[in-house]
Amino acid sequence: MGAQSNRLYPIVRQLVLAGHEVFVATGMPNYPEGIVFPEYQGKRTLKEQTDGYTIFRTACYTAPRNKSKWSQLRSYLSFMPAAFRSGLRAGKIDLVFVTSPPLFSAIPAILLASLRRARLVLDIRDLWPDEIVACGGATAGSTPVRVITTLERLSYRAATAITCTTQSFIDTLLERGVPRDKTILIPNGADLQIFQPLTPHNPIVAEYPFGDRFVVMYSGVLGIKHGLEVVFEAARLLRDEKNIVFFFLGSGARREALQEIANRLGLSNVIFGGERKVEDIPSLLARADICLTALLPDPYLEKIITVKVFEYLACAKPVVGAVTGETANLLASSGAGIVVSPNDAVGLAKGIRELYDDSARRFVMGRLGRRYVAENFSRVVWATRLEQKLCEVGTKAIEASRPANTARFRSPLPFWLKRSGQTQ
Repeated sequence: MGAQSNRLYPIVRQLVLAGHEVFVATGMPNYPEGIVFPEYQGKRTLKEQTDGYTIFRTACYTAPRNKSKWSQLRSYLSFMPAAFRSGLRAGKIDLVFVTSPPLFSAIPAILLASLRRARLVLDIRDLWPDEIVACGGATAGSTPVRVITTLERLSYRAATAITCTTQSFIDTLLERGVPRDKTILIPNGADLQIFQPLTPHNPIVAEYPFGDRFVVMYSGVLGIKHGLEVVFEAARLLRDEKNIVFFFLGSGARREALQEIANRLGLSNVIFGGERKVEDIPSLLARADICLTALLPDPYLEKIITVKVFEYLACAKPVVGAVTGETANLLASSGAGIVVSPNDAVGLAKGIRELYDDSARRFVMGRLGRRYVAENFSRVVWATRLEQKLCEVGTKAIEASRPANTARFRSPLPFWLKRSGQTQ
């Protein structure tokens, strides 16, 4: 579960399908509560085989996200030796792919790449320390931010290539001195094998008291950066519309505070759904009439697109968003969204009411959104492109290290890749 796993799994799956030997170095499953799953508790190390790839797990300290800065930092720091130990168990490798945040994961990746003489690819899902400052985790110029900034620059220099989820991230990296030919755009998207239009009449939907009401759904992390207070204010403005219900699917650092807001405002039109497996989410999205997204008004947050938006569109749902920047541009380009300014609860309520009164418009927007994601943001398509880029990274590294008088290697496949148990 979570944006990180949703991004990486299609990539790993595509690398395996292309014939590469893939190892995943990680800890014990504990997301999102920070509690190791029962079947993994008490285990120090573990090796798993699944879907054609190998997972090496090493236990580390775990903590709930965004509850305590110190426990979160301890979790990040303890993951570094755990990931390094897991990575060592893979043996000889040709390429290390590490995703951030947390940026601390880059340290064991850099060490592994150096030790194994492998190429390093750094995947940027969110910019650190920018996001930490934007979400109030630390102030600009503070000691923690200076330390993370130093680690950021070190990671950029060590990486052979850097993948980014938005063009705005790439532009920021260029401003920070990263060569353009080092950057690769690999946006987030939706796994169309999982997220697709389904019937709203299913057993998972039956678990919640929707009845025949009009469902306005938010699916994802109830986090600080999402600024969901604006959604609860919109719910307050629409509470006299007895046929409209707001459904919040997910958990996160702001869940308890948002529940308190709902109780204080007496919002009987709000339901909290808790966390579900990713396979369950399309069934619940099928029951949504409208989906919501929101972000705090911050220059950094204008550079991101949250994964939930791609999943909404893939399930053919119209979206109302209190956002600006990249997410607003995406919704406008798809034809599947209504965009208002962050913190504009009145505009958000107005957009919801407009779609509530116009079922034909909702249907058209849903169709447009599904087609837009299928054509532009299929995770499988982008995972395939990334696999090709990784081959190019290996080939360029080999060419750069070859003496000038050495004959050029003519094989159609880069020989640094392990393919089906043999080396080209």
